[in-house]
Amino acid sequence: MENTAAPAALAARPRPHSPEPPRYRRRVPWLGLVAFGYAVVQLAVVVPHTGHALGWDESVYVSQVDPRNPPAFFSAPRSRGISLLVAPIVAATSSIPVLRVLLTVLSAVALYASFRVWTRLLPRTTVALAALLFSGLWITMISGPAVMPNLWVALGAVAAVGWFLRVPADRGARWWLAAVLAGVTLVRTPDGGWLGLPLLIGAIAVRTWRPALPAVVGGLLLGAAQWIGEAYDRFGGISQRLNVSSDVEGGMGLHFAVSAALRSLNGPQLCRPCEVPLRHPELTLWWLALPLLTAAAVVAALRDRHQRRNRVRVGLGRPDPRRVPGLPSTLLPVICAGALAVPYLLLIDYAAPRFLMPSYALLALPIAGLVFRAVRAAKSPQHMAVALGVVITLQLTSQYAVLSHAASQSDTVTGRYRTAAGALARLGLRPPCLVIGDRALPVAYHAGCSSAQTSGNNESTTPAALVRRAAHEPTAVLTKRKGGRPPSYARDWVAYPLAGTEWNAHLPVEQARELEARKSGQETSGKPGTMGGMTTDPTANWSRFQSEEPGFATAAQDRFGRYPHPVLAAAGKDGAPRLTPLDVSFGDGELWLAMTPESRKGLDLRHDPRFSLQASPGPQEGMADVDVRVSGRAVEVTDPEVLARYTEAVRPPGPFHLFRAAVSEVVHTSVEGSELVLRTWRPGQPLHTEHRPAASAPAPAPQRSEDPQGEAGAPEPGPGPETGSEAEPGPGPEQAPPGETGPAPAGTPSGTWAVSPGRGRG
Repeated sequence: MENTAAPAALAARPRPHSPEPPRYRRRVPWLGLVAFGYAVVQLAVVVPHTGHALGWDESVYVSQVDPRNPPAFFSAPRSRGISLLVAPIVAATSSIPVLRVLLTVLSAVALYASFRVWTRLLPRTTVALAALLFSGLWITMISGPAVMPNLWVALGAVAAVGWFLRVPADRGARWWLAAVLAGVTLVRTPDGGWLGLPLLIGAIAVRTWRPALPAVVGGLLLGAAQWIGEAYDRFGGISQRLNVSSDVEGGMGLHFAVSAALRSLNGPQLCRPCEVPLRHPELTLWWLALPLLTAAAVVAALRDRHQRRNRVRVGLGRPDPRRVPGLPSTLLPVICAGALAVPYLLLIDYAAPRFLMPSYALLALPIAGLVFRAVRAAKSPQHMAVALGVVITLQLTSQYAVLSHAASQSDTVTGRYRTAAGALARLGLRPPCLVIGDRALPVAYHAGCSSAQTSGNNESTTPAALVRRAAHEPTAVLTKRKGGRPPSYARDWVAYPLAGTEWNAHLPVEQARELEARKSGQETSGKPGTMGGMTTDPTANWSRFQSEEPGFATAAQDRFGRYPHPVLAAAGKDGAPRLTPLDVSFGDGELWLAMTPESRKGLDLRHDPRFSLQASPGPQEGMADVDVRVSGRAVEVTDPEVLARYTEAVRPPGPFHLFRAAVSEVVHTSVEGSELVLRTWRPGQPLHTEHRPAASAPAPAPQRSEDPQGEAGAPEPGPGPETGSEAEPGPGPEQAPPGETGPAPAGTPSGTWAVSPGRGRG
């Protein structure tokens, strides 16, 4: 019989299996996820608000490399690295949305690359948390798609300090260190110098870092070469450029700007002068905790160093430096962050959140290390990790709220630039053209025009040069609609409100005349912006009229001085004409219009400066001089010296509002025999005389005096004074007020005044 038990037993016994090889667990790419999230937030929140226009500084940087627009004035403190960064994009396209999107992608890649340098020095999770803490700040997120240098300095500083620490163990680190330092210095030369200073000292003082010395020196010199060359080319040398930079910055010196930096933490993006209150202090806990967290990180690093020495002393060996960061990995970023903050906290008197971005980026590294130290040291690491995770989440949420508000503000501000540029195009400003005044730089860029300033941080020309240029190039001076005043050379220019903005555009009279002709084909009285010949005729002051036609000017001045209260015609806010009496006077080569403060006629002239002035014909029916009329533009006088000189000479009975007449036309009408004679003077044109048949016979001439001592031909005395007031000596200097200059009228010596009777009643 066959035995089957053994085979059955063998079949029931389980066979041994070889152990499975351990599965490879892929590391979570935390740093890559942070960079990806950084790009997504920019594309979702920032780019939709900023993709339509560039800001003030952005327009300056982009215009330097934009082949389609003239370059804006480049002031001494600026550096050209950011312009070179965007040059390939701007050369390929004029689309601002495309520029924003490409900068978003580029900034996310740069965030990843700069913090990845530290993965050889710190744990990967610590590096990723540091990148999250920095990229989660609202100012970092809004700066990603912006053409501004501060974010790139921050990322370059993180990479430079990391490569510097890797030099002793990595021979290739020196080349990367030199390249990154050169890039930082090219983007913003002063910041490159402040970053390189502690690295230079460390390379000299610490033997293990001494191989980095050539890279530090070479990188700084290479990056600053362009800035130095431009200093000698434009400013006469390095010291001269530094002096000009100091003037532009408001005088660099010892200024404790910490309070200004605190007030600007949650906006505005530029605080100059920084008089805004601290908005939403509950959202500033992170910023206020930065010094405390930094100090705690340094103390923890010192304690770890002490414990590490004790381990070596008792023979336990050295811990993994990537699990327990060494003191240099904590202390050097803190020192470099402090150096980069010095000029913005101690040397200037204004603030902007973007100024301290390099410091925030460097401080994020030791603070992230402190977070993981706290988790490891806690009795319940899981509970500590959850608690710190909640705190970080609340911080990121608060920064997102500030980001939404700041992005909306940027949308409003830059939108006005684009709107103003469109309004200027409708006024006839098309390239080549020139924009001057308030917000001229960004508006000019979007209009395709050049920009210029005669004062301030962007002073680039003189008033005389602007006037010459405006004579042959479409030009506009921008002023604020409320409280803004055009410069002296543009006081007679025609003002047009730019719809959708807070600015007026003042156009030269010839340019405005052509605009009105294009708009309507004829000048229509009563419409805002058009009032017949008064609208855009060239103007001059009274002294020019006197110098060109002295006899005519004397006769006109005598007519105004013979009887009080000539009649002023001005346009009301609705465009309808308004007739009111007022007082006039002549002095310092000008025709002055005085009225009580806040009178209707004063408000009319502020709203629309065009006027016509009709001399009073007097009480007689029979007069040789029928009419004198002056038309032009009323220029408001605000110069305290001119007002004081007028007060001393005229002595008005109470407060007054003063305008200077910029004359565009003087018409004298008289009856000679059976003809009506019209004499018309306009600036730059010869005197025009026209004879017309009189509608009726002239009234009898006034009787001559039979008194042998009387003046032959003098009219009979009426209720008013027979002649104008005696010239009263004026205490002011003999020069004319700001505006046109020229000799004083004949019969009115320089420094004297002739005033209509009844002055002060206007």
